[in-house]
Amino acid sequence: MVDLLGRGGMLQEAIKLIGGMPMKPDVVVWGALLSACRAYGNVDIANIILKQVLELETDSSSGLYVLLSNIYFEAERWKKAKNVRKLMSGHGFIKCNAVSFVEIDECIL
Repeated sequence: MVDLLGRGGMLQEAIKLIGGMPMKPDVVVWGALLSACRAYGNVDIANIILKQVLELETDSSSGLYVLLSNIYFEAERWKKAKNVRKLMSGHGFIKCNAVSFVEIDECIL
């Protein structure tokens, strides 16, 4: 539901939904909202999510750090982006390069 609200640009409604959840939001929930923040260029909500991600401190939150860093870079907030990258290295996270393969008639391109 957070993802649907976020894709529709209803970021405030998504935050209200998260606040009313009976359980603590996990990396997946914050990631859905963070993706919407990037799509709509909402750095203010991304700042809120950063605080939540720092509290999670799980191995699976490395992608959120990369996403946060990208949001700050796109908003030309260089110092914030650099600080997020420092946090990543402090937690031992490594940004891996993406790799894609295409297979056509059993031939990998």
